[in-house]
Parts: sequence; C-alpha cells; structure tokens
Amino acid sequence: MTNKTTLRIATLSPVRSPISANSEHRAAKALQGGSGEAPKRLLPASDVLLPFDWPWANGYGTLAHDSLPTFFQPFDCYDIDTEAVRDRSENLARICHEWNGEIEACQLFLYDDTVALLRLDVMIQVNEATLATLIESGLLDRSLSDAAGDVYGALIYPCFQAYCREFSARFGKNKSADEQQLRDPNKLTVFKDVDFSEATAPASHVLWTGRSIVASPNELDQPVGELLRQWASYAGSLDDLKQARHYVGSGNILVVSDQPQDCRDDWFRGLSICQFYNAILFIYGAILKSSYSQLTDLLGAKRTRNGELNRLMANITVSLDHLEFSRLEFKEARAGVQAERARIVEDTCVAWQLDTLISSALERTDLIRSRIARLLEARKSRVDKTVELILAGIGGVALVELFLSLTTASRSLPIDDFPGILDVFLWLPPNGAIALSSALLVAIFIYIYLAKR
Repeated sequence: MTNKTTLRIATLSPVRSPISANSEHRAAKALQGGSGEAPKRLLPASDVLLPFDWPWANGYGTLAHDSLPTFFQPFDCYDIDTEAVRDRSENLARICHEWNGEIEACQLFLYDDTVALLRLDVMIQVNEATLATLIESGLLDRSLSDAAGDVYGALIYPCFQAYCREFSARFGKNKSADEQQLRDPNKLTVFKDVDFSEATAPASHVLWTGRSIVASPNELDQPVGELLRQWASYAGSLDDLKQARHYVGSGNILVVSDQPQDCRDDWFRGLSICQFYNAILFIYGAILKSSYSQLTDLLGAKRTRNGELNRLMANITVSLDHLEFSRLEFKEARAGVQAERARIVEDTCVAWQLDTLISSALERTDLIRSRIARLLEARKSRVDKTVELILAGIGGVALVELFLSLTTASRSLPIDDFPGILDVFLWLPPNGAIALSSALLVAIFIYIYLAKR
C-alpha cells in the first residue's frame, strides 16, 4: 500500500468588497477612543457567514501582540460555511474527494478601501506520485485559486449585494458608529471601478491567491521535500532554506518550522498586512492610470466644461491624498509588528518589491499632480487673457469717449493764438474722432493678440 503524504496548504486571497470608509476620520476617532460601544456587524445576518471577533489583541504589551493602526485592522471577521457550495464547486469537490482532503478554515476579513481577505486553508492526502503530478501540471495551484473564486462568487458576493441594497436603511443618516465612518457603496467617488449590480460576481473581483505550506525540517529531508521546493520555485540549497526558515516566492511560500500551528498563525497575521496593502497598490495603479488618461483627454480637448473638470480634479486630489495616507499607515503598521511577524513582513516586502511599487505609485502621483498644475496654469492663462481683453474693451470705450469729449471741448472754448492739443480736435470732425479712436483700439487689440501668441 502506497503511503500518502498529508499537506496543509494555507491560502489568502484579496477580493473586492463594497466596504469603504472615511479612513482619515476613522483613524482620528480611534485616537480619541471612539464611542465605547461595539459597532454593529457590517454584513446582514446570514446562515452562511458567521461573525467572530479578531482573535489577537492590538497594542504593545507582549510580543504576541501587534500595534497596528486602525486602517490595518479588519472591520469584521466571518467564518464561512462551505457546505452549501462544496457540491456545486468542481474545485472544492476535487480537494475534498479526489485528494482525500478537507477544508480546515474558510474565513472572510473585511478591510477598508473595498478590499477583503478570503482565507481558505485546506488539507489534502495524496501519494508522492500524485503530488508530483499536481505540482508539475499546476493543477494544485489552479484548483486552490479557483476554489477561492467559487467561494467568493457563490457565498460572499450575494452578501455584498445585500449590503449595498440595505446600506441606507442600516447605516445611512449617521447610523453607523464613529469607529466605522462608512461611505455609501452606491455613491463611491474614488473606487468607482468596483460594482455589485451584476447578477454574478466578475472574475476580476478576486485579485489573486497566495499560498503557503509549513513543513518540518524532517519533511524537507524526505522525497516530498524536493517536491515542495519545486512547488515554491526554490533554487537554493537545502541547508540555506533550513537556515533562512522560509522562502517567499511570487505566489507560493515555503516555511520551515517545528511548531506548525503557531507558525501558520504568524504567517497569516503578517501576510494579511502585506496582501491588504499590495491589493491597495494594485487597485490604485489602475485608478491613477485612468485619472492620467482623463486629464490627458481634457488637456487635448478643444472645449472643456469647467464643472466636469473641477469634479475630476477634486476626485483625483482626494485619491492622491488618500494614497499618501495609506502609505503612512503601512509604514506605521510595519513598525508595529513584533516578534517573528516583523521578519515575515519585511521579507515579504522585499520578495514582492513592495517598496518599489510604493515608489512607482508616488512617482505616478507626482506626474498627475504636475499635469493638474499645467492644467490649472492653462486655465489661469485663459482667464488672464479674457480679463485683459475685457479691460482693453473698457479702455477702448473710454478712449472713444475721450476723443469725443476733446472734439466737443475744442468747439466750445474761445479761439486763441496758442497752439495745443485741442486745436487738433478743432479741425477733426466727430466722425473722424470716432474713426481715429477706433483705429487705435484695433491696434491695441492686435498688439495684445500678438503678444499672447
């Protein structure tokens, strides 16, 4: 009888949600201590989603705690009952039946900025030959990713739709707690790309799925250890891996530990921070590209409505300011993580090049701000030109009036033998005075036009 290998695989998938808050005010309320009352659960009551409290205390005191800003603390946590979808999902059925597996954890964590994290931890039991086939073919990774999509589409997406429908009745007109500061999901101005009006969940709502496996040093010495290193795309030596204690790949993470459960908890807590902020950078990347494109179109347009332009620039300014706010919150979160989780977060940031992504996002914001500055300068130039033309017109009327006054005055005064300016207008008929002043006015307008070209 062939021995079967037991693998426990943890996955974490950033998904889109309708939850968005006034993050800056929420952070300020948290510093003030809040209302002291437990805020109501965000999602409507459901037999599928069962709420629970975040199991780890926040703040310093022991190394088991992390001091995270409010922005990086979930609004709500839910256990997901997957029985209803297990028979309807080919991927979950494959995991539970074909691979003799079971779902050990299926949880949803609601964060700010329309991002939630879906945790799906599974256990499978297969022989080494089957495991090698699953890894080499990529079927293991695809099934786990698709299973997260199945859970999201069948169980989570309908609850998000209910949240959107019932928001006004449950949270409208200042019904939400100070600690929540929720925005109406039907009237979002920054995250307009997310929509829950479609009957089925869009595939783009599940951004990606990260996977991790915790193995003991003894397991790495076995033939299955070679398969796990292949799964994580680890090309170094076994001794280096044991010394480093983990390897963070682009999608798969291999961890070495003699205490698997504590290690899994630490990695979940550390990866939650990184996955959440990585999702924000991904979403904002698309928003900033769209904003830059809209500004470019407005700059190239022959006629632009001021109301449309003002709304666009106001929304873009809010987006840029909030991106900077989230960067500072992430910096604070990195400083507040303790014990082994601090190393997990830092190594993950290096492997995923989060600092480079942050720099790229900031450079893009600088580009957009410079484009806005040029747009405002162009508007100011047009306004200045209009004002100059108006003033020139007013001056032109005054010039005509001056010529007519001088013509009238030259005829009403007694004739003397001293030559002066009025003698010129004495011999100039009124029509001539108007013609001369008009000619000077046209010359002034031509000069202004040529000077502004």
